[in-house]
Amino acid sequence: MHFHLPKPLHGWREFTGEVGIIVFGVLIALAAEQLVEAVHWREGVGQMRAAMRSELAVDRARLESNLAQDPCMRARLHAILGWVASAPTNAHIVDAGGPSLWNYHSSTWDINKASPIAAHFSLREQLMYAAAYDSVVNEQRYLLDEQKNWAEMIATLSSGDRPESRGQLEHDVAIAKIQLDDRESNSRFFVRHLDDLGITADPRGTPRATDVHRLCAPL
Repeated sequence: MHFHLPKPLHGWREFTGEVGIIVFGVLIALAAEQLVEAVHWREGVGQMRAAMRSELAVDRARLESNLAQDPCMRARLHAILGWVASAPTNAHIVDAGGPSLWNYHSSTWDINKASPIAAHFSLREQLMYAAAYDSVVNEQRYLLDEQKNWAEMIATLSSGDRPESRGQLEHDVAIAKIQLDDRESNSRFFVRHLDDLGITADPRGTPRATDVHRLCAPL
């Protein structure tokens, strides 16, 4: 038994040409779709990158303001120890005042990590931003511990006429020095990562002026 394939109306050559045109059209459509998708992801990456750089620029401004206060913070800690050693037993300080340390932000990085856009950054760029934001998280952790200890120290100064308060102040000052050293160590890494990304400080990150020399005044 013989089977005969049906012949196209205008011959196999014309049929093949028509199929080729259809295939070519499909390939063009697929290529166009991929191009549109690539442009979409490129725009998303650009917007996310810009948002992270803006956030880190604000954080850098806050970092620089905090670091500028550190010398006077050390001077104030030294002054508190001097006061503990020399102040009359009935003396206390009602409002000693502490540093005005800025908090940091990392919400854009959190959004990026949960977004499919993250997969479209190069590995090198992902690692660079991850390193910078790791420093932000560590900086914020050090900062919160520092702020808490300073608040306790100021409260203890207000009851400095009690013998137990004098001993507590020496302990709080020792802790504050360790916390300051730890934060400054992390800050060096933070600055290095920001420099690697070419991110400079955005002055809008510190909307109000901070008197970085205030704590250098007499206690």
